[in-house]
Amino acid sequence: MILACSLFVGGCAREEEPTESVPSGTPVIVTTQTSETEAPGLMDTGSLHIRPAVEANGDIVILMTGDMHCGFDKNFSMGGLYEIRYQHELKGDTVILVDDGDAIQGEPIAYQTRGEIMIGLMNNMDYAVAIPGEHEFYYGMDRFFELVNKAKFDYVCCNFVKDGKQVLKPYVIKEVLGKKIAFVGVTTPKAITLAPAESFQDENGNYVYGFMQDETGDLISNAVQSAVDKARSEGADYVVLMGHIGNEEISSPWVYTTITSKVKGVDIYLDGYSHEFKVEEYIDAEGKKISRVPAGSKLNGVGWVRIPKDEGAITCGFYAYANKMKATDLFEIENPMTRRVDDVKKAYNMD
Repeated sequence: MILACSLFVGGCAREEEPTESVPSGTPVIVTTQTSETEAPGLMDTGSLHIRPAVEANGDIVILMTGDMHCGFDKNFSMGGLYEIRYQHELKGDTVILVDDGDAIQGEPIAYQTRGEIMIGLMNNMDYAVAIPGEHEFYYGMDRFFELVNKAKFDYVCCNFVKDGKQVLKPYVIKEVLGKKIAFVGVTTPKAITLAPAESFQDENGNYVYGFMQDETGDLISNAVQSAVDKARSEGADYVVLMGHIGNEEISSPWVYTTITSKVKGVDIYLDGYSHEFKVEEYIDAEGKKISRVPAGSKLNGVGWVRIPKDEGAITCGFYAYANKMKATDLFEIENPMTRRVDDVKKAYNMD
């Protein structure tokens, strides 16, 4: 099976703690006409997820991708990601699929479709939640909102603001098997310098969008804490913090060790941006050890979090792929997503 012989698995375990959830702020929704970039292969955006006829065992597994950079047919590939989820579901797990940002830019087809191909494929994969990375803004703000409206999953971010007001929901709650799980999003302020400046400016060149950048990182930490607290007030049983933050010194103070250490009430932290493979721990504002799960890049890794039915310890880890041949070829995998990927490649002459 795909998990057997070509990856290494990192893991962690810690005691759980209850949490809660609720979105605040008014999302800015931009209505635009249909994009001129629509072409064969973009219109099939329905879910292709087929859960096996197996009784649920009561465990919830969160699978996390990040920094895919439109590498939907690389490493594990989306067909392999589909298979990873399917193998979990064959064991009775109930799976939630989330993404930690930088999904829609990085390959020629991404530029050709201005990011739309990845939104369609993520819809096909039945993603539940995503956060924006800096590259989600690569095609301009209007295009970002077009893609948000096309997504059949929730985009969340607590520190993305326009004129000081939150643009997206800071978090969303998913109720699964009677448990409420809050997903709180946070994006690096480096987006301001890494994406085209005009994406964040008005017609006069004034910056109207931002990410609560300051000299200490306190504005972001406070926004995260506010979202976590409001989530708790909504009765969420768990809070998952999703950050496109990383820990690169050049991004200081907007690094996960600075921001998350000032926050309490988070059960697990999923982190993108740095393309790392190592599962780590940090100490939160209450002195508790919180596990940080990385994202890798170009689908060379998939993070996982297991919430057990008996309310025992949360466990987590990371599937990493190290072969030159992509997993779907190496293991001769065929499923609805491998067929969808093949159709897209044919439509865009990718072979």
